[in-house]
Formats: sequence, structure tokens, C-alpha cells
Amino acid sequence: MVNRESPKTQKNRAILQIRAKTLGAARTWFNQNDFTEVQGPTIIPAVGDRPNCFPIKYFNKKAYLSGGLQPYSYAFLKIFEKIYTIAPTFRAEKLKTKRHLTEYWRIEAAASNFTLDQIMDAQENLLTHICQRLTENAASELKQLNRSPETLNSVTTPLTRLTYDQTIEILQKQGQNIQWGEQLTPEIENKLSLQFKQPFFITQFPLNFETFFHKSNPKKPELTLTADLIAPEGYGEIASSGEMITNKKILQRKMVQAKIDFKDQEWYLAFIKQDSNPHSAFAIGLERLIQWICKLENINQAIAFPRTYTNNYP
Repeated sequence: MVNRESPKTQKNRAILQIRAKTLGAARTWFNQNDFTEVQGPTIIPAVGDRPNCFPIKYFNKKAYLSGGLQPYSYAFLKIFEKIYTIAPTFRAEKLKTKRHLTEYWRIEAAASNFTLDQIMDAQENLLTHICQRLTENAASELKQLNRSPETLNSVTTPLTRLTYDQTIEILQKQGQNIQWGEQLTPEIENKLSLQFKQPFFITQFPLNFETFFHKSNPKKPELTLTADLIAPEGYGEIASSGEMITNKKILQRKMVQAKIDFKDQEWYLAFIKQDSNPHSAFAIGLERLIQWICKLENINQAIAFPRTYTNNYP
């Protein structure tokens, strides 16, 4: 039978099939490694202003659309040792790029008593499993998108792990105008990733808003126990991870130092008890992962109905 679908339709079909098989492979890995799937709320309480969150009116009260499973993972980890969720996430960022969506999906996981290294181990093992399963089960779709299955099959553990300090040193030697303490822009991450053939980690970022709820490095308190997973070939960050602060007094002390009003984080603090389970967590941006796997120029191609800053009618 002659296939009368347009090349665009065939490409979209291949992307959506790979997306479905990626999620199937992820769930298989989590289930084989004793993670329990959970679901958090999509609408979260509003106390104070939450950066990059969408405010909504919930009857006569203000609320926000979820920006991820935190802090509800604290509650789930009282019941289960290892959890994961695959859910939509919302970020109110006014960015017009080929890598940002305002509504996207995340693969998130958390595990009790896991260190940063252990949660990165889990993350890279999950990624390797996904790549291998796609090599076996989606070879024709990958070739249709000009992605060699062998490229994904070559992704093996352990992945390279650079500290933030090492990264800054490398960038400065290459002539990049960046100083210690500055955030790594997407442009810098993309340029750095061109030097790698498979994903790699950057670890121990300085304290900033994005790393605020993570533990500090005991030996270098100005650094946090966090990591970003960077895709090669110029695709940049696809995931983040870290050890969470589970001691309420420590978190409150950091809030005082950062001049954050306790009332503005009252709903978050309510989940953190004095005996909260120590744990680490990671979150993978599904569309960014698909963008790299499928060699897509624009992240809009990684989801059937993309919602962006300029497009509220997906």
C-alpha cells in the first residue's frame, strides 16, 4: 500500500511514537527499580508571590498552576522510599526561544536517603535504559528523523561529571566572558555541550534562587549539592537534580539570610517537619529530552500541541 501521508505528517508521527516509547521505557525502568508512581496536584496554594508560576483564581482565592512535584514529595516519601511522577508543569517565563515551553511535561523522581551522587546514578541509568530501548524499539522512527540509533546506543554509564568550578575554569580558558558565581546561560551550556558526544553532568552550583531549597556542600557552603544534566550536540540542559533540605530550622535560617518572609513560604514549610526523610530528587524535561533524541530544531516539535509565550491556543 502506498503511503500518501505528507513528509510532515510522517515526521510528526515518528516524533509522537518516540515520545510514547520514551515514556514507556521510563515507566519500565522505574517499576523495575522499585519506584512507586504518584500524582501531585496541578493547582497549588498561593502565599506570597512565586516566581515563574502562573497565578489563577480559585473561586474567591488566589492559587498557582504547579511548577513540579515539590513540596508534595515530602509527604509521599513518608509512605514510600522511592517515588516518581510524569506530569504537566507550568512556567510563566516570557521567553521566545527554541527550547522553552510554558506548558511542558516532566519526569520527576525522589528517593529517601539518596545522596547527590546516588540520584545522579539513578538518572543516568534511567537515561541509558531509555536510549537502549529506543535503539531496539524505535530504530525506524529514529532513522526517519535522521538520528542514528547507534548514537543513542553509545550512551553508556558513567556519564562525565564536571563541577561548576571546573566548568568555569574550562570556559574561561576557552575565552568565554564569565566569572565565578554567574549562572550558566543556555547559550554557554549549548556551546559547552558541542564538545561532548553524550550527555554529561555539571554539579555543585552556587546558591541562587533555583538551588535555594537544596543542601549546601559541607566543605564549601557557598556551593549546593545540585546538578544539571546537559545533552550533547548543542542541545543544552535537559534535567536537574539535588539533595533537598529536610531540616526545617536550616531552611528557615537560609530564608532569613535571603530575606524571605516565612509567610510567603508557609505552604511549603508545612510539608517539612523536624523529622522529614533526607532525600534527593531529579526532574527531566520530557520535551527537551525528545528534542535531543529526535534532533529537532525547535522544542515545539516535541509535543503535539505546544504552548509558548506567544501561543496560548495550542
